[in-house]
Amino acid sequence: MNSNFKTALMSGVALAAIAVAAPESANAQMYTTGPGFYISAEGRYIFNGSDKIRDFPVNNFTIPVGPISTVEALKEKAGNGWGGKVMLGYRFTNNWDVGVGLSGGWHKNGKGSNSAPLTTTFPINATTSITVTGTASQKLKVKLDYHVGDFEAGYNWKMGNSNIRLFGGLRYANFSQKATGSISLSGGVGTIGGGTTTIGTGTASANVRRKTTYWGVGPRIGVNGQFGLGAGGFHVFGGVSGAVLYGKYKDERRINAAVVVGSPPLGTITSISTKVKDKSKNKFVPNVEGELGLGYTFGAGSGTTVSLQAGYRADAYFGAASKADVYAVDALGLGPDSKSDDYLFHGPFVRLTATFGPAVMAAVAAPPPAPPPAPKKNYLVFFDFDRSNITADAQRVIEEAATAAKAGNVARVQLTGHTDRSGSDQYNMALSLRRGEAVKQALIRLGIPAASIAVIGRGESQPLVPTADGVREPQNRRVEIML
Repeated sequence: MNSNFKTALMSGVALAAIAVAAPESANAQMYTTGPGFYISAEGRYIFNGSDKIRDFPVNNFTIPVGPISTVEALKEKAGNGWGGKVMLGYRFTNNWDVGVGLSGGWHKNGKGSNSAPLTTTFPINATTSITVTGTASQKLKVKLDYHVGDFEAGYNWKMGNSNIRLFGGLRYANFSQKATGSISLSGGVGTIGGGTTTIGTGTASANVRRKTTYWGVGPRIGVNGQFGLGAGGFHVFGGVSGAVLYGKYKDERRINAAVVVGSPPLGTITSISTKVKDKSKNKFVPNVEGELGLGYTFGAGSGTTVSLQAGYRADAYFGAASKADVYAVDALGLGPDSKSDDYLFHGPFVRLTATFGPAVMAAVAAPPPAPPPAPKKNYLVFFDFDRSNITADAQRVIEEAATAAKAGNVARVQLTGHTDRSGSDQYNMALSLRRGEAVKQALIRLGIPAASIAVIGRGESQPLVPTADGVREPQNRRVEIML
């Protein structure tokens, strides 16, 4: 890989890491604040930053026939292309998530060609000479495609005003690169003297295809995050990850060559077709990638949140490619037959992500009513900002409610969790459920049967004190106990 590309890649990864670590004023989410499913789809335009491949093991070679002709070696690589990624996962109430993803890239063929004329005359005697005329032509084409599969599990939490997600999992990747070179010599031989006479015509051709493949699987770890820019829905996002793959690397060639005499019509007088395995071994391939971008998030109703993101990404696979010359012959000093290289891909992308609301709670069957029915009574338990732990004041209210429930022979206790309007809808919905569960556990410890307690989360949808979005109002951070 070109050293400038390596420097740019590492700089980009470092920039993404700084963005992930920097605290910003926002409520950010990575995929989803759950619980619920998330899905994302992205399209990529991919620049191929890998090294070029030569056909001949020298930059040029000379044909010393008549006027000296020089044929330049061709250098090509697979062109830029298109790619994408889809991911599906699920976020649990305890901030863990799992997901699977598939991605790939398909590059345009890199093509090159050139030719050189061949003309010379050899005197036989004072009146007769032999003339040779012809053309040397060559072509080079490079094709590349690859596919990547990921399984990952992540943990999400808030650090100050930032949401961070650490994840780990497995990555599978396979690459297929084909470099095909062809060269042909065609022309005729004739005599000059008392008129021009053609003795014969013919062609000599060779076609060599170098195919380099690698597949590997291994552990992957990374960190990503998303940070809001004010209260308008815009956010900055970024992420970095690294993997170490282990798998099979193969570098082999298919060689076809022939000499054909057309006049006199002798046809094919010799031909060769063979397969050469230049390298086949198991190897480790390190992989790094990073991304950075800007997005906008908005609610789509029914607990669904949609994000539209655009950014720039880069990833590299060290040692998975080959840049050996197509016509290399190590035994003749025209080599080496195989030479590993790096893949580097980078470019812009757009991504659409949808996160879905919490799973619908199963209805709790109410036990048969026990006479005489006790009158309904409400208790309010308040919480600190972004917390679900029970304070001393909250414990006293819960104990009072438990005493009343036992004295009145209450058959059902309903707990409704609420939050203030600081935070995303998805995050606040999960927080309201956690607060309800915390009060439920406290009631159970005080002797209230678990089967008689139902928990409902309302998020920020039913404030006790109406406020603007983003306001931290203590009266709204509550759980209502209804007996």
